[in-house]
Parts: sequence; structure tokens; C-alpha cells
Amino acid sequence: MSPTELSPAPRASVEVGPPVPRSGRVQPLGEESTQDLTTSEEDSLARNLFTVAALRLAVVSLALLALVVALLVNPPEDREVNSWQFFLIGTTYGLSVLYLLLLRVPRLIRGLAYTQVALDALLVTVLVYMTGGIESPFAFSYVFVILASSITLYRSGALIAAGLTVALYGTILGLHAFSPGALLSPLPGRWGSALLSYFGHSTGMIVVAFLSSALVEKLRVTGRKLAEKESDLAELHLLHAAILRSLPAGIMSVDQLGNVRFANDAALQILKRASGEVVGHHLREVVPEMAPAWSHSIDIQFKESTQARFEADHVRGDNETIRLGFSLAPLASDTDLDAIIVFQDVTDIIRLKNAVARSERLASVGQFAAGLAHEVRNPLASMCASIDVLRSHLSPPDHLRRLMDNVTREAERLNGLITDFLSLARPRSLELKPCDLGRLVREVADLIEYEQPPGISVVRRLAEGVEADLDYDLMKQVVWNLVRNATEALGPAGGRLELEVKQADGVAVIRVCDDGPGVDPAAQSKIFDPFYTTKERGSGLGLAISNSIVEAHGATLSFDSSPGQGTSVSIYIGPSPSARPSAFVERRT
Repeated sequence: MSPTELSPAPRASVEVGPPVPRSGRVQPLGEESTQDLTTSEEDSLARNLFTVAALRLAVVSLALLALVVALLVNPPEDREVNSWQFFLIGTTYGLSVLYLLLLRVPRLIRGLAYTQVALDALLVTVLVYMTGGIESPFAFSYVFVILASSITLYRSGALIAAGLTVALYGTILGLHAFSPGALLSPLPGRWGSALLSYFGHSTGMIVVAFLSSALVEKLRVTGRKLAEKESDLAELHLLHAAILRSLPAGIMSVDQLGNVRFANDAALQILKRASGEVVGHHLREVVPEMAPAWSHSIDIQFKESTQARFEADHVRGDNETIRLGFSLAPLASDTDLDAIIVFQDVTDIIRLKNAVARSERLASVGQFAAGLAHEVRNPLASMCASIDVLRSHLSPPDHLRRLMDNVTREAERLNGLITDFLSLARPRSLELKPCDLGRLVREVADLIEYEQPPGISVVRRLAEGVEADLDYDLMKQVVWNLVRNATEALGPAGGRLELEVKQADGVAVIRVCDDGPGVDPAAQSKIFDPFYTTKERGSGLGLAISNSIVEAHGATLSFDSSPGQGTSVSIYIGPSPSARPSAFVERRT
């Protein structure tokens, strides 16, 4: 079925502002080394300590490999093997493994970082001391201690490491001066070059400390800002997802090829489909009634004047036919032209509109009936009285008497029609009392079994203990009228007549079903209108009166029929209007 355009709707654009950071301004932490670390910073420190320990193991492994290769290439005498080299490498290995094990204890991480700085500085000092002291070619190794400290403890760690390494390097210079030995030669005549080497290396250590700490602090602040932005972006994504989930309207996004890329929970609920049956499938497969409107909108590039709202019938996943109201809007980029479809199930709204229109028609009929009854009944009474007088005084022959009887009979039928008319228009005074619905329907079923034509099978499904406050006689009249209509619809051919009483979700339900020819869809919208009938001699007031009685009880009358599949009429009697469906007429699929 092609969608029906209702009314133009202006395009609307939605702008989302930038996310607001939750924690406000990002504060550098370089000078605040004693403050507590956040959980994320503790995790970052643990990762950095692991990285430094792994790099230390890699460097020491390379040093050990180089030492072994050198010994193999140029094997020395046993007495010339320097065991301190293996001892230093082994100690470094052991400490690195110990660091990795202690990283499993979160409360030791911060203390472990400072301990690692001190022990690394001592290990390098031992290496420098054993390889020539102030003139050692490994004096540059202090730089690696400072770099590792800046990575793990940022500016505070770099400055502490710089101060510690300068002090330890100065200690080696003092040993040259005051306690030279076999490993440290005295420096007579070479003090100038020794001091120059010390101050040069110390200056380099301090410069490296400041530069590395500045760079690491900048990276740290940038990382924190990025983490906050990522957190805000994640929160914004969750907020958008929550909004889309909470919207009562169904929302689907469709790419320019017609494939559904997104569907919110409301869309899946309205369509009665799982996400896998919607997302990734073409719109023609999901909601074929929307495809023509989408295709037309794509062809005209969503021009301003073409924005409109559409309605179409759709058979959803549970095979129930509903009325969908939907509109389309572009989700355009520089290269793509996607669409967003917003839709709702407007079945109840259509039903309510029909019920209001029917009530307005009944109100007009009521005003007309009040004047008509008085103007017609008095002449009818005079006419019937005159016929009776003529019949009693003239003693007419049989053929004239039959004509007089026809006049009287048609006058009585017309009077009954006026009575029904007034019954439809007059406000009803109900005598409400608790009534057993099963008993009420059972009495009607007993009566109909005596009058029903042969071939009609009556099936009773009457639950016990279903009660409701109602006017017993009026509601019995409604059920009798519905049952009589069902038997007339079945006709001489007979069929199945089912009477049901049940309780569902706090609502009492009376249902009359038949497997007769059903009602044509074109007639269903008028089924409760006064004087509308499909019978040859029907007045067209039966269902209209029944509906007015049901509505006077605050209940709902539902008419469900389809040609060739029979008819089902249900009365919903609930504690409150919110517990019942609104009055409606629908076509069975």
C-alpha cells in the first residue's frame, strides 16, 4: 500500500554542543609530587614501571651477550676474568625480576618507583667506579637513570634522579682525591680534566632532567586532557544511546542504498522484530510501506518543500496489522545522503478519532430523535386507534381486514423503531451491581440454543468467578444482540458460534465469535453508525445501541472481522479506562 501524505512538515536540524568536562580545568601535577595518585595514574605508573623493568632486562641481556661473546673471542686467563661484571649483571637481573613481582601489590607501586630510582643510580655508580671512576666511558649511563625516572615519576622523579646521580658521581670524584686504590688512580696533574669531566657530565644530567621532565609533563597533561575528552565523549555517547532508547517513537537510520544501519528499542518494539531482523537489511524487507517515500525523498535530495508526514498500514512481526505514521529527514554529509525515519504506531489514535467522529454523529442523531419522537408517535397513536375503530364498527371483509392488520403491524414496527431511536439517544440510568459474567452469558446461550437454526454449533468457554459491576439487564441485552447478529450472519448454512468469558490483566472480557462470511472492510468503519445495516430488514440500530450501553458502563466494544474469516466482537470491562483498550474497529489479518 502506498503511503498517504498528510501535511508538510518543516525540516529541523539538531546541533549537539561540545561536551563539558566533568572535572573542570586540567591541573598540571609536576610540582605536586606528594599528592595522591588517582586510580588511572596508578595504573599508568605501574605500566611505566613494567616498561622500564623490561627495557632494563633487555639492555642487561645485551650486555651479558656482548660480554660472553668477548670472552669467547678473546678468552683470558682464569685469573684475568672479572667476576664483578657477572655479579653486576646478575644483581640487575634479580632486582628487575623483583620489581616485576612487586608490581602485583598496588600499595607498593609508588614506593617501588622511588626505590628503583635509587637502586638504578647505585648500580650505574658501581659500573662507573669499576670501569675507571671519573674517567669511565660509562658515565653517560646516568642519563638513562634520569630518563627512566622522568617516565615513571615525571618531573619530581627526574629532578630527584638528577640530584642523586650528580651526588654519586661527585662521590667517585672524592674517592679519586682522598682514597685512590687499585681501581681508582690518583689524579695529580689531571685535576683540571677530571673537574671538567665531572661538571660537564653533571651539567648534562641536570639539563636532561629539566628537558625530559618538561616534555613528560607536557605529555602527561595532554594525556589527562585526552582521557577526560575520551571520558566525556563516552558519556555523551551513552547519553545519546539512552535518549534514543527512551524515546517512545521508533527511529531508524537508512543509508543511501536503503540498508537500515540503526534502529532504537522503540522501533523494534513497534515492528515486533529482533535487531538482527532489522539492522543490516534493506528497508523494503523491514517496512516495505516506507520504501516508496524514502526512494522519492532520495531522488529529490530532501528538498525543503517535500518534507511531509506519511501514513501506511503495516503487518508487523506478530502478523498484526497496525497503522504507522512516519516522516523522513536527511542525515547528509559531503559525500553521503543518509536518511533518518521517525515513526509511531498511530493505530490507537486512528481508532480514537473514529470513536470521536462516531460520538459526534450520535449526538446529532440524539438531537434529531428527541424532536422526531414527539412528532411521529402522536400521529401513529391516532392512526392505530382509528384503524381499531374502523375494524370494530365496519366489519370489513377479509382482504380489507388484512390490509388493516398490515397498517397496524407496520405502525407498531415504526413505533418500535422510534423506541430504539430514543434508547440510542437518551442518557442511560444504570443500576450497577456485582454480576457474574459467566452466568449472564450462560443464560443467553441457553435461550439461543432453543431458537438457533440447525447446523450451528455453540461452544462455551465461560471462566468461573469473573465478576464486574454493571446493569445486568442492559448488558444481557447487549450480549443477546451480539449473539443474534452472529447467528444471523451464519445463516441457514450454519457454522461455529463461540461464547467466551475470561479475566485478563484485571480486565473482564466477554467475546462472541463466529466463523461466518465476515464484514467487508469498507463497511467496518460504519458498523456502529445508526441506521447502517447490511441486512435486508435490519434497522441499523442494534450495534449502535449496544455500543452506547457498553460505553455507558465505561467499557469498550471491539469489532474484529475480515471477509471469509468470520467476526469477533469483544466487550472489555475494566476497573479504569487505562486498563482497557480504546474503542475500535479493526480488520483481522
